[in-house]
Amino acid sequence: MRRGLTAPAVEDEVVVAVDDHCRIVVAGVSGSGLVSAPPPLRVVVCEDDENLASLVMELLDKDGRFVVVGRASNGDQAVRLVEAHAPDVVLMDIGMPGRDGIEATRTIHARDATQHVVIYTGSDEYGDVARAAEAGAIGFLHKRALTSPDLPDALHVLHTNYVAARD
Repeated sequence: MRRGLTAPAVEDEVVVAVDDHCRIVVAGVSGSGLVSAPPPLRVVVCEDDENLASLVMELLDKDGRFVVVGRASNGDQAVRLVEAHAPDVVLMDIGMPGRDGIEATRTIHARDATQHVVIYTGSDEYGDVARAAEAGAIGFLHKRALTSPDLPDALHVLHTNYVAARD
């Protein structure tokens, strides 16, 4: 067992290379069998650009740590999907038609203050980030990050930090 980590009583550890060694899954082995990996994080993607939304959903679905449970193309739809699916993470574009991403985030947090919303924008304006934070967003990405193969890692780190800070 690695030092500094606390875990249930485990006799051994199995390390399995996954996806061409991009990720490592560590599972404990005990008398009752293999300890399962955590379930994938459930994500609602809120993006009005069909091509960008498809790319983001493909990156997340391929990763294995995420499952996209809904896609909203405007702020009102985002609020409804989050209420219906209670995802682990909401990936929200700041510039959505109708109710924008900030107003949608504000409404989502009024209904459930623990909902994890990550806002992204193509803007470099600090005021946008400050308004999103005031609305309840916890985590920010630049829109360029959405097309990066590192998006799943970034989103996973943001969610892990959110959960650690909340507990």
